[in-house]
Amino acid sequence: MSGDTMEAPVRPDRTDGNAPAFADRLAETLARGYRQALIVWLARRVAVLLSRTRTNWFTASVSVLAMASWPYLVDLVLVFVAPDQAFHNTRTTLYTVAATLVCVTALALAWGAWKHAEKLVAPLADLVADSPEREDLILWLDRRLRLRRQLLCAFAGVVVSAPILVLTAVQPGDVIEPNAAVYVHTCWLGFLGGITLYWLITVADLPLRLRKYTGLRLAWIDPARTFAIVRLCHCYALVSVAMALGVVTIEAAAIVLGYQNPGPYLHAFLLGFPVVAAGIALYVGVQPYVTLSRMVRRHLDEVISPLMAPTDTPSDALTRHGDSEADVTAYTYFAALRTLPIRTSAILQYVAGILASLIVYFVQQSIS
Repeated sequence: MSGDTMEAPVRPDRTDGNAPAFADRLAETLARGYRQALIVWLARRVAVLLSRTRTNWFTASVSVLAMASWPYLVDLVLVFVAPDQAFHNTRTTLYTVAATLVCVTALALAWGAWKHAEKLVAPLADLVADSPEREDLILWLDRRLRLRRQLLCAFAGVVVSAPILVLTAVQPGDVIEPNAAVYVHTCWLGFLGGITLYWLITVADLPLRLRKYTGLRLAWIDPARTFAIVRLCHCYALVSVAMALGVVTIEAAAIVLGYQNPGPYLHAFLLGFPVVAAGIALYVGVQPYVTLSRMVRRHLDEVISPLMAPTDTPSDALTRHGDSEADVTAYTYFAALRTLPIRTSAILQYVAGILASLIVYFVQQSIS
C-alpha cells in the first residue's frame, strides 16, 4: 500500500512533452501585449519613437512622463486661444499636478507589471502543461487583449470621472472651478483609471481560471512550493500593496473633498466610492490567495486520497503488519503542509488594514 501511495502523486507530474511548445505560444501572446494592451501601448509610445531598438530607463521615463502629462499641451494652446478656459488659480494647478502624478504612477506600474509578467511564462506553462484545458489560457488572454473591451472600460472611467468634477464644482464651499483644461486632465485620469482597473481585474481572475483546470503539475512533495505558485504569490503581493495604497489615497482625498464641499450629492458619492475601492482591493488582493490556497488543498487531498480507503473497519494489513506505519507517516506529512508559501497572518493583516482604513474614514465622516 505504501508503494502505491508514493507512486500516485508522481503520475500527475509527468508530461507528454507539450510544455516547450505551449510556453512559446504563451510567450508570444504576452509579447503581443506590448502592442495590444492599451495602457502598456500608451506608456511605450514615446520610447518606441525615441529608440527603435531596446529601450533604457531614460527613454522609458521620458515616455511615461510625456504620455501622462500631454494634457498640459492643451493647456498651453488654451492660453492663447481661450484664456478663460486655461488655469487661473493655485488650487486648479495643484489639482492637475496631482492628477498627472496619478497618471504617471498608473502608466509606470502597468509597463513594469507587464515586464514582470514575462517571468510567469515558464512557470505557468509548466503548471498547465498536462492540462487538457491549457489552450483556454491563451484564448482567454487573447480575449482580454481585444481593443473593444479595453476601450469600453476606459471610456467608462471617463464617464465616471467627469461627473465627479461637476459634483465638486456645484457644491458650496472651497471648490475647484472647472474649465476646459481641468476637464481634459480629469477625463485623461479617468481614461487611464478605467484601463488600469480592467487589467487589475484580469490579473485577479487568473487563479479563478487556473482552478478550473485539471491535471495541473503541482510539486507533489510540497505543492505550495511549486514555482508557479510562488511566482504568483510574489506577483499578488505587489498588486496588494499597490491597491492598499490606492484605497488609502482615495479615502484621504474623499475626506478632504467632503470637508471642503459639504453638499449632499458629493457627500453621498464620497461615502460610497471608498467602499467600492475597498471591495476591489479585497477582490484583487485577497481572492487570488484564497483561490491558490484552494488549488493546493485540492492537490493535497488527491495525494492523500489513496490512504483514505472507503472501508468501515481497518484492513488486515493495518492490524497485522507494520507497513501501515509508512502510510500514517505520509498522511501526517501531507496533512500538515501549508497551502501557500506565505503565512495566513499576512493576508489577515492586509484585510484588517483595508477594513481599519474604512472604519477610520466613516468615523471621521460621522464626526464632521
